[in-house]
Amino acid sequence: MHEAPNVVGFVEFPLGQRLAGALGLDAIYLDRDTVMAAVGEAIAGAAKGVRNFIYVTISTGIGGAIVSDGRLLRGAANTAGEIGHFPVALEGPRCGCGSYGCVESLAAGRFIAEAFGVDDAARVFAAAAVHDPQAERIIDRAEKALGNLAVGLANAISPSLIVVGGSIAEHEPGRTIEQMRRAIAARAFKVAAAAVRVVPAALGRDVGMLGAVIYARERLAGRDEWFR
Repeated sequence: MHEAPNVVGFVEFPLGQRLAGALGLDAIYLDRDTVMAAVGEAIAGAAKGVRNFIYVTISTGIGGAIVSDGRLLRGAANTAGEIGHFPVALEGPRCGCGSYGCVESLAAGRFIAEAFGVDDAARVFAAAAVHDPQAERIIDRAEKALGNLAVGLANAISPSLIVVGGSIAEHEPGRTIEQMRRAIAARAFKVAAAAVRVVPAALGRDVGMLGAVIYARERLAGRDEWFR
């Protein structure tokens, strides 16, 4: 693992080697949980049969994975799909990655809670629901950040589907998924907006584990990067 900003000490950490030794295996394959979630949704969930889609998780952090023409998009450094660090604002709190303006720093559960001075984003959403002014400002900012992310993804990548999972999206669809839909409809390129749907993930909280099992099977069958 080269860097995990939200996990202290995980910088250039030989996790695969350590796990392989602990489990008595020759090798361990590591990948991002969001990539595994995308695999699960592609094979058995909301993106089944879709060749161009983006998986987005909105939870403690924000992350994602991109499938283009049926293939996982990896990029030159194998970091493609790190959409939590897509810049959506010109200023804002410092993100865990060290930058600022990242959608994660504005709309992830960890940062929503920190901005309100509590330990759980659910308390901020509850306070906003009864019109606490500070909570409303924080949630409004988060909604706008997610809207900007959705417009950027629709315009830049033009998927046919954006699948949105994660605990916050699951419990607050009106504050997340619906805001992304509205932003795309209002501000994205018309042809891109007409081509894309924003839908909730179908496989629930175990999507990453399910995707990992599926991916192991696909790798053994020689289909590790291609999902028909």
